[in-house]
Amino acid sequence: MLQPHVLYVSTKQRGNGVLQHIRNVPYAFTKMVPDFIMSTTQCALFLSVKYHQLYPNYIHRRLGELKSDFMLRILLVLVDVEDNVNALRFLNKLAVTHNLTLMLSWTEAEAARYLETYKALDGTDATSIQRREQNNFVDQVSEFLTASNPCNKTDSGQLLSHFRTVQSVVAASQDELATCPGLGAVKVRKLWDAFHQPFSSKQAAARQKKASDAVGGGTNRNGDSTTNANP
Repeated sequence: MLQPHVLYVSTKQRGNGVLQHIRNVPYAFTKMVPDFIMSTTQCALFLSVKYHQLYPNYIHRRLGELKSDFMLRILLVLVDVEDNVNALRFLNKLAVTHNLTLMLSWTEAEAARYLETYKALDGTDATSIQRREQNNFVDQVSEFLTASNPCNKTDSGQLLSHFRTVQSVVAASQDELATCPGLGAVKVRKLWDAFHQPFSSKQAAARQKKASDAVGGGTNRNGDSTTNANP
């Protein structure tokens, strides 16, 4: 019988340094196959890269003991050696072939945070991390304008207050944008470019060529340049 608020730890993990960093959820020791049980459907096996390099068959034995129990099976790896590329490549392939979620941590404290987070979020749906849709007009405008890197929410409010409508902001020239409080020359240029520059380099080149032909003429059939001159 699992208590829903407790992180269960295998008695084999009593000396694990990760445990001293678990402070935000209660944990209890018990005899079990996984190293950690977060819920009736979630468990974790713990492995350090250093230990894996010394005993490469250990993880295979643990997976054989775990079998196919639990829906979410986490392989929590502590990367505690510098030469880790080959080991991590092997563990990544192992995770794919054995239906494991591979989580890498570079410190014991980071590994503890992963365990705490999985336990704390047990039973919650994805709405807590999903992007929330904005319902009112001001928030929608802010989301639209801040999509351009130079603008923040304060700039968005200033632009809407100064120009009144989004259409006016988009249609404004660089000089007109510069009259908005809080917008410097760099922000003005980047914002104007975001509204007016083509999305692809090919379109940009075609537009530049068209503008050049309109000003200075194009080329004739023989490849010679021509100019628009009055007779």
